[in-house]
Amino acid sequence: MCRLWRQCSDERGMALVMALFTMAILLAAGTFLLRMSATEGDIAYNSMWAEGSFFAADAAINLGLDLVSPTVTTTPIASTTIGSFTYQGNVNFSGTQPQPGYSLGSGTGYNPGGYVFYNFAVTGSGAGPRSSQRTINVVAAYGPVAQ
Repeated sequence: MCRLWRQCSDERGMALVMALFTMAILLAAGTFLLRMSATEGDIAYNSMWAEGSFFAADAAINLGLDLVSPTVTTTPIASTTIGSFTYQGNVNFSGTQPQPGYSLGSGTGYNPGGYVFYNFAVTGSGAGPRSSQRTINVVAAYGPVAQ
């Protein structure tokens, strides 16, 4: 029994086991931290591409608003590429809204014939790398136009 106890109390090689165990824990922690930093990079890039797609859709809206006039009924905004981003859109006439006696401002007086506003729906969509897409819908009124 005493001999068996001496064999169990022999600590030779224990330092090697502890060193290997410590190295395994450090390897697992390093792998976790490396993967976490790669995920943070992916999140940052996805956010950047999504924001760029939003600005591309905003560019389509601005072009659509420049096209708004009483003579426009439906006008597509041609697909355009800027760097890695593409935008396109559409301008649709959605009706008029008369407002009798609307005053343009101080001192302009009253117009008995009234004024009319032309209402439009403008849609712009932008696309970028990594399948990022954004769509913006805007309702715009052109006017007042005297009747």
